[in-house]
Amino acid sequence: MTNRSYKVRFYKTEVYKGKRGTTHTVRWSVDGRRHGETFKKSALAESFRATLLVAANNGEPFDLDTGRPASHAAPSTEITWYEFALQYVDMKWSRISANNRISTAKALTKATLALLRAEPVQYEGVDVRKALREYAFNKNRRDEAPPEYRAILAWVRRNSLPMSAWEDTKHVDAVLHALDTVLDGTPAAASSAKRYRRILNVALRHAVRQNVLRTNPMPKGKEDNAAPKTSGAVDKRSLLNPHQVAALLIWIAGRPRTGRQLTVFFATLYYAPRKRSPCGSRTPSCPRPAGASSVSTRQSPRSAATGPTTVRSTRPVTSRGAHPGTPAPSPSTPTWSRAFGT
Repeated sequence: MTNRSYKVRFYKTEVYKGKRGTTHTVRWSVDGRRHGETFKKSALAESFRATLLVAANNGEPFDLDTGRPASHAAPSTEITWYEFALQYVDMKWSRISANNRISTAKALTKATLALLRAEPVQYEGVDVRKALREYAFNKNRRDEAPPEYRAILAWVRRNSLPMSAWEDTKHVDAVLHALDTVLDGTPAAASSAKRYRRILNVALRHAVRQNVLRTNPMPKGKEDNAAPKTSGAVDKRSLLNPHQVAALLIWIAGRPRTGRQLTVFFATLYYAPRKRSPCGSRTPSCPRPAGASSVSTRQSPRSAATGPTTVRSTRPVTSRGAHPGTPAPSPSTPTWSRAFGT
């Protein structure tokens, strides 16, 4: 719940006459915090002011953040951003892959730190980020947080802004700046910033569907603070040529214990390029020297932050639909035969 007060004071309506027209701004304060609402018509301004006066005369408390009486409170003022983020993580947890869970936790951590009433100066920054990223926004480990991290999360819960903060462009810009930069303030990689914005956009769309927000405040299209563009071009100078790959595979095959298995893994990456992870490839579907074969993946690895490393998640690696497999032409170079001894 947000802080409320009965100390309300009203001021004279301000009238501004400019080249583009006349505006009427209603001014009032709640416990010393000044608020204002601008209208183009005098009648609308006086009607709004009268509504506030009636609420104050009826003894209603006014919200310190929005300045509105309790009867005008939208659903967004009844829940903080931190509480909504926890509910969102719990809702999405079983529907997204392990890597997506990690990215979601990072994006929500950045947004949560930007939507606090005050800076957590009494705690180390690395501890605050770890408490949010590895415990608060991790459904499996939330109840396992050590006492020192529980204290941090309790402070964050008390100082998190309400969802109505998204209606203020100042807070929206602060969140976008946090998503687009790293800890030292320098710009983050465009791909990372775009990924975090996409995750946050999905969360806010969920808030709109749940009637917590009226509209999605994330910028779209060609707005000034829209998501940075990423380049899909690959610098060919950074790629290995066939001869370098062949030499690398021969060297890996000669390593003790896991050399042959790793050779299959890296050979699959090079000779069967695709947008799917090779970690879940079955042995019968691995490429063989003779003939074509099909490589299929249905598993993605789970990190320590999202679950035990001994268990592999069955969630899809990407949001694409089911695919029967990717045809993988087997290499016809002599190097392949030399690496596998065939």
